[in-house]
Amino acid sequence: MFRNPLNCTIVLLLSCAALAGCGGRGIGVGGTPPPGTAPVVLTMTDTPPTNVSILSAEVTLTGVTLNSANIPVFSGSRTLELTRLQTDIAYIGTTLIPPGTYNGTITVTFSNPTLTIENDTLNSLVTGGSNPPCAAGAICTIHSVATNLSTTITLSPLFTVSATSGAGLLVDVNLNNLLSATLGADFINGVTVSQFTPTSSGTPPLEAEDVVGHVVSTDATHSKFSLQNAVGTDSLTVDNTTAFLNFPTGTCTTFSIACVQVNQILSVDISFRADGTAVARNVLFEDADSTDFEVEGIITSTGSLTFKMVTLAESDPALSVSLPIGSLTTVTFTGSTPSNVDFTHADGTPIDTTGFLFNVNVPADLIVGQQVQVRRNTTQSSGASIAADRVRLRSSRVSGTYSTGPSSLFNLSPKSSLFTAHAIPQIVVQVSFGSGSGPTICTGIGIGNPPSCSSLTATFGESVRGPLFANGGTPTIAASKVIQH
Repeated sequence: MFRNPLNCTIVLLLSCAALAGCGGRGIGVGGTPPPGTAPVVLTMTDTPPTNVSILSAEVTLTGVTLNSANIPVFSGSRTLELTRLQTDIAYIGTTLIPPGTYNGTITVTFSNPTLTIENDTLNSLVTGGSNPPCAAGAICTIHSVATNLSTTITLSPLFTVSATSGAGLLVDVNLNNLLSATLGADFINGVTVSQFTPTSSGTPPLEAEDVVGHVVSTDATHSKFSLQNAVGTDSLTVDNTTAFLNFPTGTCTTFSIACVQVNQILSVDISFRADGTAVARNVLFEDADSTDFEVEGIITSTGSLTFKMVTLAESDPALSVSLPIGSLTTVTFTGSTPSNVDFTHADGTPIDTTGFLFNVNVPADLIVGQQVQVRRNTTQSSGASIAADRVRLRSSRVSGTYSTGPSSLFNLSPKSSLFTAHAIPQIVVQVSFGSGSGPTICTGIGIGNPPSCSSLTATFGESVRGPLFANGGTPTIAASKVIQH
């Protein structure tokens, strides 16, 4: 029997403030919210996959409506790749609604749920609809057959959007309940909703992390820039809380909006002010030139001067036509291709990788499950084949069960069969680092206040983010973040 693979949590964050203090930043360049409105910010995250290799999971959010007043919190479309969100949050957008108390119901609508899986069972899987069976050992993209693409949920308690304080909705899409044995989707069965206060110290963390894209415009007057990638464009503000990381010497003498230039490829953390402004909290320089697209994916197999990966993110929407997110691509390199490690994660946590090695040209350093960022040589690449100008080891997102060891260096039993089917039954998670390193972020979901890293507990489920090293046959994640479930 096919085990339903993925629990995901969507966070709809509604953050409102006094109209006099909104200032319009993040809503329109130099604009002011219309009288009688307050900003609404939407973000998304998910919780871990279980028991099968879900390599990519996409769904498009097409609407969120407060039905009592027929007010759209979100309209249009935004496609999310969920597996990256095991530890992260995706920023969806900001809109304006009138402050007030909303009773009745909220409707959340989706479209086009699509999964890329590795069938690690011994049998062919029937996946419904027009999808062909997925053969044993194959990697397959499945367009899920949905019986209900929307769900209407009663607000309880009444939902209050204040002009002076924030409010939030957490919508939990549990694919263990949503998906059938043939991967059919019913969002009525799999969706619940709860409320939270965005300004509280509890979970979820109210920021979007590690958003990679290229700069399409800058506005020095208003300290803003627009960042575009395969799933959309975000308008972001730079202020005195913004940190600029890894910018080359001479690129900017004073850390400010002047550092950000059109065509740069950046990785950005996004935080939110009470007035709904999306702020670039950390801005990590990735590349000065967007001509060669950056493609991030998860490695599914390795060979001689080549590896295969499933695409998870792309720095430019132009590539998504020939290489859609979720598709399998073959990456080739020369044996002297430059490679490095994302030593400083976009959340600003310096990671001590002393003793850990990654060189794409050394076969032993490449393993299944690593997430890498490949700079695609435009002239030598074609369609689903990428010739790599550079390979950078970035943060993997791995979920599993804390099995043994101290909380500073524990063994994780991964839930995804991508690891167990490739002889990786355990991954070591290092959460304490040497002098000069930043602290690992440790938080909790569903267990009250976030724990400290020292209170991570065996037998609990954990979602871990950080570069995954082969480490001489002892795969190890240098964790920048751990979420305990």
